[in-house]
Amino acid sequence: MNSDTKFILYSFFFNIFTIIFFSFIYLSIPPNNFEPLNPKDKLTYIDFLFYSVTIQTGVGLPDVTSLSDLAKILALIQQLILMGTAFILVLLFFKK
Repeated sequence: MNSDTKFILYSFFFNIFTIIFFSFIYLSIPPNNFEPLNPKDKLTYIDFLFYSVTIQTGVGLPDVTSLSDLAKILALIQQLILMGTAFILVLLFFKK
């Protein structure tokens, strides 16, 4: 396995780790920081995992809305991590 392939693999695992890490952070902060699409629903870990995946992959906002500044800042940090890893991978492919 060459170094480029290893770097891509490490990047993938880093993103998986980031998704899981942020899903636990979202779960650990008070629930009034988020609102589900249907206000009658109670947010579970799966909701926060789904939220974290959609933030990390950049596909758009899921069925959970960030209400507080804390929740918005955490989502912004996660998006910046995504942008950073994507930027590094693009540089890797265009360096040749």
